[in-house]
Amino acid sequence: MAGLLPALVAVSQKAAEVARLCRAEEPLLRLLVAEKAGAERNPRFPRDFKTLADVLIQELIKHDLGTQFPELRGHIHGEESSEFRDAQGGTVTVRVGATPGDTLALLLAVLGPEQARAAELLAEAVHTEVTLGDTELAAIDTGVAPGDVGIWIDPIDSTNEFLGGREDVAAVEGIAPGGLRSALVLLGA
Repeated sequence: MAGLLPALVAVSQKAAEVARLCRAEEPLLRLLVAEKAGAERNPRFPRDFKTLADVLIQELIKHDLGTQFPELRGHIHGEESSEFRDAQGGTVTVRVGATPGDTLALLLAVLGPEQARAAELLAEAVHTEVTLGDTELAAIDTGVAPGDVGIWIDPIDSTNEFLGGREDVAAVEGIAPGGLRSALVLLGA
């Protein structure tokens, strides 16, 4: 399946930018957190959270890969429910719109008009084209037929570490055992 690896790297870079934008402002980050309940909650944790960053990242990956590889639509799944509470307490299904304006309107419904600048930045990041400079990556063909590919997304693994934002956790043998550096976007194909 030619082009799949570069597409996965591109959506990963875009996802990282969305996560950075959501982390940039502490008050905004707190506004974007929802506690999971019922079947959505992971029983391994006393409290389990998702953020708008989780949901938006998952949806941008589904959107971008599904647009580039229509044969994968229906084979791209993720950990998070795409439903999020809006500013008035209602439920909004988060998705990526066809245009930045469509995505902005949806984000404004979730965040409320007082967070218009944050919604604009997020919509812009979601619709930004990522250019990869790695020509060797572009030349790799996985040799996998589209019907044999499924994609699983864990949009922000270690959400609690992402929320805590600690940058002072020392690496152990080059690996971050906790803190912000241990939070990452996981894509399995």
